[in-house]
Amino acid sequence: MNGPDARPSTVEETDPQVSKIEPAKALFPLEGLQHLNAQAAARCQSMLGNGTQYGIWETPEDLMEVMAEGRRRVDLRRRLKSYLPKALPVSADLDALLDEGVLYLTRLGLLMRMGPVGLGNTAKGKALDVTTLARLLHQPCARVVAKGIERRMLIGSETRSGFAQALTADDLKELAMRVPERIEVRRLRVLHDRGLWPDAPAEQAFKRKTTAVRGDPLQRPAERRSTPFSPLPDDYMAEMGQRVLWLIRDLGPNLIHLLKALPGLIGDQKFATTSPIRARIVRYFEQHDWRDRHGELITELPFTLRHNTKGTESKDTTRNDECIWPPQTWSSVQSLAATLQRAHLWLALLIMAPRQGEVLALKRDCVAEARDGKVYVAGKTYKPTRQIEGKEKESPPPDVLVFALAQQVQLVLACEKLAKMVDLNDELVEFAIPGTHLWAALGSGAKAEHTKRLRHAAESMVYLAKTLGLNPKPGGKNIHPHRMRKTLARIAGIAIDGAQKVLMRLLGHENVTTTLLYMQSDPAFAKEIDDVAREIRILRAEGLIKDMHAALHDPGSLPFAGHGGGGASVLSEAVRAQEEALHRMGKEWGADTARELAILLTNNGESARLIAPHVVCTKTAGEVGMCSQKRGGIVPGNCQVECHNHIEEASGRRDVERIIPILTEHAVQNIAEGNWLPAQNNKRQLIRELSRYNDIGKSFRASPSVQQVLGWGE
Repeated sequence: MNGPDARPSTVEETDPQVSKIEPAKALFPLEGLQHLNAQAAARCQSMLGNGTQYGIWETPEDLMEVMAEGRRRVDLRRRLKSYLPKALPVSADLDALLDEGVLYLTRLGLLMRMGPVGLGNTAKGKALDVTTLARLLHQPCARVVAKGIERRMLIGSETRSGFAQALTADDLKELAMRVPERIEVRRLRVLHDRGLWPDAPAEQAFKRKTTAVRGDPLQRPAERRSTPFSPLPDDYMAEMGQRVLWLIRDLGPNLIHLLKALPGLIGDQKFATTSPIRARIVRYFEQHDWRDRHGELITELPFTLRHNTKGTESKDTTRNDECIWPPQTWSSVQSLAATLQRAHLWLALLIMAPRQGEVLALKRDCVAEARDGKVYVAGKTYKPTRQIEGKEKESPPPDVLVFALAQQVQLVLACEKLAKMVDLNDELVEFAIPGTHLWAALGSGAKAEHTKRLRHAAESMVYLAKTLGLNPKPGGKNIHPHRMRKTLARIAGIAIDGAQKVLMRLLGHENVTTTLLYMQSDPAFAKEIDDVAREIRILRAEGLIKDMHAALHDPGSLPFAGHGGGGASVLSEAVRAQEEALHRMGKEWGADTARELAILLTNNGESARLIAPHVVCTKTAGEVGMCSQKRGGIVPGNCQVECHNHIEEASGRRDVERIIPILTEHAVQNIAEGNWLPAQNNKRQLIRELSRYNDIGKSFRASPSVQQVLGWGE
């Protein structure tokens, strides 16, 4: 991060996916992949790093750290059988076709891994990334081949070669009902036309005539509509947020202390049950008090926190309490550790707005201080880039997130150490190599593996809600990492005028269109954003009007209350005219007058947009401005200081007073050295800065050095 300059590494040098392709191409040219036998295909697959076992397509972690576990190891034969009709009889012919199908999918996987098979706008003519390839082999490709096996079993396995060629028009219509299968059928045709694949669906003959319509109309299948993820409700966020912050700030430090103290209490002993560990936990609480961040003793939980849920009914009814306090069993401590991690994860998802794979790929050293003295969270983003190894992404976190991530590192280290000491089932866990992952598979159940990486962020969010006694389906849909992204988009969209560009960078979108879809997918959300944006513009105009009114009645005030630009005098005159109109009606300037005038002048919040730092534009859509010379929207890139819609806010005066001497010094030096182009550029910038605020420009124009620059070249 912000390290010393070095020769930039090429994608081939840094990406393990790409670096393995060229050696494989040297031995197995693309044109020959379609003819490989099983042995050669397995060798090529091994060179690419996708496993050494023929018929099993693997994607190890060195190729992709985070991906769906079901696609990490794809059994091709099993996938084909899962899509075949149950009524299809088992026979030698079927076994032979399944063997042929496995080789078919293996060859196709090699070609998609190495060759120009992409069809989309951004991926056209490129090899597929390993996650997309695993997904295609797992479902749509296997489904197409299985349909071909079914058809060849019906017509005789020796009638046609290949599987796509055996598909009938009805088969193709059935496959076309699903978008993924329709795309893969099209891909086979494209690869066949390029001479890279021997099998493609037969072209349908065009009879050049119409036929009479016969029979009943075909029933169109019901259109599959997906329900988009919606932002979390405000009241739900408020309730969840308070509980998460208590877990992180108040429970977290105490729990970390317990987890670090337990190894010393346990020592080198090995136990057959967890009962002795329970005794040591009870002893710990006899010697230590847990206090919140204000120093108050934690005698009871402030809300529902289910942690004592494992085990059979006890004769001691107090031990059956799910929220018993303090925790007394090893399973309760494990459950609290998992809940604390989920709270850390919830906060990271909300503040960083990462995709699920991006947050799970964070390392323990993700928080670091850069050379500029600021703290950043470093990770990778995968979706908005064609770089298969991902693109580095840095974001400046708030203090609470820095605290949570640092505490998460302590949590995962402590849990790893304890797992090696008290794991009763796994004898090899003691020799496990420490990982670098930030999130571990913590918990008190059988699936918990404290030394392994967490695989499912969505499942963790559901468990967190249940543990805290909240609805895991707010608004009727499961709490999900993508809903956290939508929630942050909504908050920023409401709070920030012109938020789409801010959100585009925050959410890691390639273009602003995707961001706008986030903001407009919910009509109520879009209306809320528009209302708040209009209110912000009205408040901005109201503040300017109040400044202008105060300046009119204060002889010692700066011209136009320190504001500048061609629009300052126009707004000041509008305020003067409004006050005179009130006097003629026998009224005085009141507390609400500035707001009423702001609503009128901005056309109810349509104008008074902040188009640049300290620059407000009062142009409405129906007005003509110097930036566009016609009616229409604002063109910020062509904004002119002298435009009657241009107002320079007084907050920018300090920047102007600082930059004018610097520009003047550079211009004088360039003139003296004969650097005409830089000198002309300095002069042009100086003229613009001098015109931003009339009083500042007047004072600096009296300077001999400024006069020298302004008079140069005339």
